[in-house]
Amino acid sequence: MSRPNILVIVTDQQRVDSVGAYGSTVCRTPNMDKVAKAGMRFDKAFTPTGLCSPVRCSLLSGVYPHEHRVLTNVGLHPVRAQLEPADDRMSAALKLAGYRMGYVGKWHVSKIDPPGFGYEDYVSLGDYMTWRQDQGLAMPDAFNDYLTQRAVRDEAPADKSRPAFLADNAIRLIDKHHAGDDPFFLRLDFHGPHFPNVVPEPYFSMYDPADIPQWPNNADTLEGKPSVQSIKQKHWRTENLPWADWAKLISAYYGEITMIDDQVGRVLDHLTALGLDDDTLVIWTSDHGDTIGAHGICNKDYTMYEEIYRVPMLMRWPGVIPKGSTCDAFVHHFLDICGTVMEIAGAERPDVFHGRSLLSQMKGAPPPDDWPDSAYCEFHGSHMGLYSMRLLTTDDWAYIYHTNDIDELYDRKEDPWQMVNLAQSKDHADVLDMLKRKMVGWMADTNDHLHNEWTVDWLTKDPELIAQAPGRRRTKW
Repeated sequence: MSRPNILVIVTDQQRVDSVGAYGSTVCRTPNMDKVAKAGMRFDKAFTPTGLCSPVRCSLLSGVYPHEHRVLTNVGLHPVRAQLEPADDRMSAALKLAGYRMGYVGKWHVSKIDPPGFGYEDYVSLGDYMTWRQDQGLAMPDAFNDYLTQRAVRDEAPADKSRPAFLADNAIRLIDKHHAGDDPFFLRLDFHGPHFPNVVPEPYFSMYDPADIPQWPNNADTLEGKPSVQSIKQKHWRTENLPWADWAKLISAYYGEITMIDDQVGRVLDHLTALGLDDDTLVIWTSDHGDTIGAHGICNKDYTMYEEIYRVPMLMRWPGVIPKGSTCDAFVHHFLDICGTVMEIAGAERPDVFHGRSLLSQMKGAPPPDDWPDSAYCEFHGSHMGLYSMRLLTTDDWAYIYHTNDIDELYDRKEDPWQMVNLAQSKDHADVLDMLKRKMVGWMADTNDHLHNEWTVDWLTKDPELIAQAPGRRRTKW
């Protein structure tokens, strides 16, 4: 088949170190590991932003949130409330190329459902709630409790769980769409392992909390770090939370990951049974990660630690992607997945587009000479209000710019758990200056609204760079 079927699997809030293929020795992910062995593991995949709606809009549009302007979760703040169908380049390219399109699971992009974006079939998380009630299964109150990180045993059997329901419908849509001459595109987006973790047996008790090693950065004092981090501990009520309690939460988090992995395994086995493996590109990733106890913090917002921004990303396409291969280039996963899918669909690159196609690297070629040697990520705020941050990651360093607090600088080689903030260290002033200039370059290249004369002056004090940035001199007031 000249154009492959495409199956994109997205988990929500899954840490890269929860995957066996990335070194996990506790959480079991046999099907993710199989995809890695049969295809490619991306070792430096970073999410453009660590929040659900903005990054999911980036997957569809191929641009950073500062460009598509959905800055926080849909409907949360009086900024742009949703993505519009006209901004969805990926789905439009697939539809124009003749793909049959289905969507199963979490959407969180717009109040307009996927059929308004060109999808032929849509099964939502709400459909599961209705189906579950029709089955006579009680609905745990925890399903809708997002105020605290919770782990709750679901009394429903595993084959009636939300992941099982989504997998059942993915299989149904594969059966519906594969028989014709046109290829299919299917999104399979899970709610988990985002909290609250409502997990049935045997998964709820699968991992003994006593067997989960304490994160080396769990007891971080946060000394010399931005105040928002300690405020976040207070907000989520995790100050002085003992590791034993964190381990109970992680136990359910791991259990939900393994449950999802098992259900995706059913979908992949069905592709095999239909003889579709060679004709199907499988992309498996997560929208972002989760601290879940790293630095004594839960969730993902208002911090830009690696547990949140580096994500698992795997691809399998037999005959195209070499088995057991790895990609060691920096990728911005949803932006570059959009660019890759658009190239496969034969779409032209738009004038304003931040994604890059990974197709040549998927085939084993080295990255082109102009491929970035760093990752640039952003955050604009969440449920507690708007708050601007930017992250620049290189092989050696992670620099985090806070617009209204002290900056962060971490040595990724010597301090991989990001415990010691070196931003105030005189010994690292030259490194910090280099990273700030590099960040300004990213801002300029992506038309980030923070690229203005005030920000550039603050970061670099370089008259030439300041003069190149938009500001009052170049803006009609």
